[in-house]
Amino acid sequence: MRNEKFKDLVFYEIYPTSFYDANNDGIGDLKGITEKLEYVKDLGCNAIWFNPFFVSPFKDGGYDIKDFFDIDPKFGNMKDFEEMVDKAHKLGIKVIVDCVAGHASEENKEFLMSGEENRNEYSDLFIWTESVWNNDPKYKLIAGRHPRNGNYLVNFFSVQPAFNYGFNHIDDPKWQMHYTDKRTYQARDYLIKIIMFWLDKGVDGFRVDMADSLVKNDDDKEATIEVWHYVFDKVKKVYPDAFFVSEWCNPYQSFKAGFDADFVLDHWDTYYHHFIRSGDYSIGPSILNGNNFDYFIKDLKERTDIAKKLGGYLAPISGNHDVTRLANYTDEAGLRLYYLLMFALPGIPFIYYGDEIGMKYVNLPNKDGGYQRVGSRTPMQWDHSLNDGFSNAKELYLPVNTASEITVEDNLKDSHSLYHFLQKLIKIRKDNPDLQSDEIDIGEDKRVLCIKRGSTILLINLSNEDVEYQASEVLLSTTDKNYLPPRNGVIYKI
Repeated sequence: MRNEKFKDLVFYEIYPTSFYDANNDGIGDLKGITEKLEYVKDLGCNAIWFNPFFVSPFKDGGYDIKDFFDIDPKFGNMKDFEEMVDKAHKLGIKVIVDCVAGHASEENKEFLMSGEENRNEYSDLFIWTESVWNNDPKYKLIAGRHPRNGNYLVNFFSVQPAFNYGFNHIDDPKWQMHYTDKRTYQARDYLIKIIMFWLDKGVDGFRVDMADSLVKNDDDKEATIEVWHYVFDKVKKVYPDAFFVSEWCNPYQSFKAGFDADFVLDHWDTYYHHFIRSGDYSIGPSILNGNNFDYFIKDLKERTDIAKKLGGYLAPISGNHDVTRLANYTDEAGLRLYYLLMFALPGIPFIYYGDEIGMKYVNLPNKDGGYQRVGSRTPMQWDHSLNDGFSNAKELYLPVNTASEITVEDNLKDSHSLYHFLQKLIKIRKDNPDLQSDEIDIGEDKRVLCIKRGSTILLINLSNEDVEYQASEVLLSTTDKNYLPPRNGVIYKI
């Protein structure tokens, strides 16, 4: 059942390392975020998703967590966090944080205890083989690093041992436990402990990292769905309005699991990818360049139909910390067209910090295990002062994009800027009940993309000719003409 309390949410994603440095040590921090919360509110966002700020060796951007219950000192302390959440709530902004459900850091104390030679209370919390010589190449197993006679399973990087939610299909009973084995419930209960800890601290929900990866050998995800039912049943008895959005990108499975929202990510098979991001891939350029329209329509219809049927929210994104910035794929005109689409569709939009001003990706060397992703995590470009106004430090943890002249300051001064365009879009969405419903009618004319939401219509001209339209009220247009020239769009009322 869709929670109607979430229908007007517009999220702003903040990478804590790079938003604002209040103590001028070269890295962003919680106090810096607190200072800039009014900026988020003024843009029109009423919710924030924070990437990890937990204690971590940062060998995968903080997604390798050493202590799930404390703040990494480079960002501040628990008091700083509580003050940030309190101010956000006073400004009418909800706060969600990352929930890394599938794995911990190799330095996590519970994991280290599970790797001890003698059995203890944490021996079954992570997945271990029964012998160090059992190193089946089918699995990502790490050998020979702990006193325990066994190898541990990782989700991706070698520094991320996997929690033991069990296996759906067993192919080696010597070390694999079925997901219904009560020993695997320790992982479920540990996850609930993490979630409840941060909800008690005042957060409003979670973005769940790799939400579909809990149970192993679970191709159709039926076991992972069951695990999430167990977790949500216990959590929502205490916090019925806690918001959960999944990094799953399969709304049918995600909503069956009980998530409120599911991201539409930059996967090759999503409408998002085919609308604007497919130009750098062998499959061909995006529909803005005349390709892949049929696939775009097919995926868009499937996802919106599932969301309506199962009662969840799609979560379209501008970008995030894992993908090349959107501005690298198109010009500002293309960005405006995508933002029209993003806010005209059903769901809960997520804006990645800096995308509202058109920040670009920078090629940078590996840092924090980010590899090619680091270039999308550069410091926010606030103004033209030292370090783009991000910090007064002599050295920065991540460098600013010195090749870019784009700043928040300039965008705020220019009433026609990308920032103000997006600000208007957010207000239109909040003021228009049509755009908060799940009703949608998607046209199939390759010449012009037409999406009807009640009496509100989005048109994007994909052709090489002018397109006429009749409106009782134009809500927002990329042109000042009363028709649509090629590669322009409009949201209007009939």
